[in-house]
Amino acid sequence: MDNNQNNNQWLPIIHLNQCVGCGSCISKCPTDALARRGGKAALVRPHLCIYCADCETLCPYNAIELPYLVCLDPNQQGKVNS
Repeated sequence: MDNNQNNNQWLPIIHLNQCVGCGSCISKCPTDALARRGGKAALVRPHLCIYCADCETLCPYNAIELPYLVCLDPNQQGKVNS
């Protein structure tokens, strides 16, 4: 997998079947990475996305998903915080 392909896995995913084109995400995107295409939200400037999660949080139709990678500290395995 090349670097570009690897980086694309960490971009917002817009589920077009759920997006109604209300524009909530577009108007609140701090970097203007989102725009309307074909009446729906689209990530038109992926290089500007700072992964702030505003779009995912603000979408009233849950049409935007941001993939996350959970990393566990191997030194903490089996320990319980009290």
